Amino acid sequence: MNNLLEPWFKMNVGEGAFYAVFGLVFVIVGIALLVAVLALIGLIMKKWTSRREEKKTPPAASPSFEPMSASDEVSPEVVAVIMAALMSYYQTENTACDFVVRRIKRVERSKDHA
Repeated sequence: MNNLLEPWFKMNVGEGAFYAVFGLVFVIVGIALLVAVLALIGLIMKKWTSRREEKKTPPAASPSFEPMSASDEVSPEVVAVIMAALMSYYQTENTACDFVVRRIKRVERSKDHA
């Protein structure tokens, strides 16, 4: 029985500790290099896609708003009611909304649909 286990115990403690520490350092350095390479690839892909998107999308024109004429004006009470209705709707939806009312225009219904 002693002859079977003899090859396993020929290594001294110092040599075993060296191989253990060397293996641990080798694995940690390997993982660090892998993380660094993947992070570098991520940065390259991010820059490549952002440049590609810049080429795809044309520069946005600034929105032009027409001033409201006297016939298009809506009373402040109607504006308040519309804003209250919109805010209550978005509050029930539990969504973050950056909705801004720029203009409210009165739409006249035709007499055929009345």
